[in-house]
Amino acid sequence: MFRRVSEKMDWRAVIVGWAAAIVTGILLNLLFEAAHILLFGGEALDAANPTTGVVTISLISGFLAHFAGGYVAGRRARASGGLHGVMVAILGFLFVVVAVAVVSAILLATAGLFLVEGGIPFPSVTLGFAGGALLASLALLVLNLLGGFFGGKMGEWERGPVSTSGGATRTPSE
Repeated sequence: MFRRVSEKMDWRAVIVGWAAAIVTGILLNLLFEAAHILLFGGEALDAANPTTGVVTISLISGFLAHFAGGYVAGRRARASGGLHGVMVAILGFLFVVVAVAVVSAILLATAGLFLVEGGIPFPSVTLGFAGGALLASLALLVLNLLGGFFGGKMGEWERGPVSTSGGATRTPSE
């Protein structure tokens, strides 16, 4: 089963789709933040305090960003678009997990130099996932996977050579 999946994978398409998802996510977050400030009176959203607005914006922008990244990956791969779109979301999830682990390890290692001598015990690392934050993170992952899948399917849908006008062109044999 995994052999068939690995034969279908175009990792360049996944990486390009992931880059497109990152750029789209940044632009959407900036756009939603500006709209929130303009509509709701100058209060900037604080990611450290996950309110309903922050969670909602994260869910919507994550879905749309991974939809765009999945579309790019599916379009570039030209086959198995849904699989490529899902892999865009999984690659992003793995990157976040590794980045959090590395940053946590660096913080614990550098803080350890100062805190161990002072006798202050280390708190356990929970990565801030307790209660509602865990549910919001799982919802975000599911929406990112769905966005990548549907975007990849949409990109796969358009097959064949494409002209500069955006329409399919005929091959010389037709």
